[in-house]
Amino acid sequence: MSNRAGGRHAGSCRKCFALIAGGGTAGHAKPALELARELARRHTPDCVALVGGRRGLEKKVWEPSGMEAFYLPGRGMPRISRTASWTGIWGYISGMVAFSADLAMAMAGSAVLVARKRPAVLVVFGGYSAVAPALAAVAMRIPLVVANVDAVAGRSNRMLARLAKASGVAWPGTGLPREVVTGAPVSRSVIEAGRSRRSAGASVESDAARRELGIPAGRFVVLAVGGSLGARRLNELVLDLASAWSSRTDVAIYHVVGDRYLAWAQDRAMELGLLGSGDHHTDEGTGIVYVQVGYESRMDRAYLAADLAICRSGAITVSELAAAALPAVLVPLPGAPSAHQEANARVLASRDAAVMVSEDGLSAEKLRDAVESLIGDGTRMVGMAAKLSNLFPENATLSLADLVERHAKAS
Repeated sequence: MSNRAGGRHAGSCRKCFALIAGGGTAGHAKPALELARELARRHTPDCVALVGGRRGLEKKVWEPSGMEAFYLPGRGMPRISRTASWTGIWGYISGMVAFSADLAMAMAGSAVLVARKRPAVLVVFGGYSAVAPALAAVAMRIPLVVANVDAVAGRSNRMLARLAKASGVAWPGTGLPREVVTGAPVSRSVIEAGRSRRSAGASVESDAARRELGIPAGRFVVLAVGGSLGARRLNELVLDLASAWSSRTDVAIYHVVGDRYLAWAQDRAMELGLLGSGDHHTDEGTGIVYVQVGYESRMDRAYLAADLAICRSGAITVSELAAAALPAVLVPLPGAPSAHQEANARVLASRDAAVMVSEDGLSAEKLRDAVESLIGDGTRMVGMAAKLSNLFPENATLSLADLVERHAKAS
């Protein structure tokens, strides 16, 4: 178990109020951080700590905040198909051995951490890094609250919700026991971006965000992002789309490719003539503006700069799109656990707040048709933005924090 702490108020809290566990992706780590900030505001920062895994994005998301955080061993449970070869079976067995070893170490570390902190409540956001702390808390009779930000619950949350006092959910109908619809915690900066997009001075705010991101004014801006970990197939489609639009002088693409795909994506963009050697974008006044980055920490500015998004439909992405009132073409990740990305996308698409397209059989031409149909229909875009705003409860973080406090153990 490793610990990184910063910005603590020593001596201001005699007992830990909450441990908040979860991680693996930004879809778990970001809302966990927002809840931690709200509870820290209500109690003081050293009363709240985050617990995640060493392998996920938790450190990247949490460490700049200065919140106390602990990182445990852990990895996802391996899967095997019914048609797996002997090599696949052996890989599954090896994976299960590694998974079991990490889980045992995480259980031991969690037991020590929970016994030392003795929090009044433990909150889990999902992911396998949340399982060990949750089980340790239940064994020590510490109240457990599940926070589920997807439209459907993942395996860990389904299991832990049976042991929890309550389940705070982003969307109704997850089927979790003792479900309370709170909405998903989203950063205040993204909520402010949504307010700016709806304000009378939206164009001024948008132009300022575009300057910060290296995008010239006067273009229709498409934000393309494959989630916190990136998405190879979605990157390929967006690059092909940009190439097909190479001569358009009215559009710009801001492409967040994911750090692990950055080198490949830069090479591919250079092959297509979208990037010059050493440049991050092209703007010769005679064609498309294309900007490529590996990771974007200023997503609030990216949402404010954009007119439309092309993206996956992870939990935090869908909630942030709603908060930012940004219309989108959603391409759910095929084979995502519990088909949660498709379920998330349907929440918006069923209300005509977004367009959902399946990756199966999706070509750059089909993606272009979906995007251009929206670019050419300003009335529909305005309607989609309004429907997104109506879907997002701005008090989601407060509602979830209230739920946690109601079920915390009295000191």
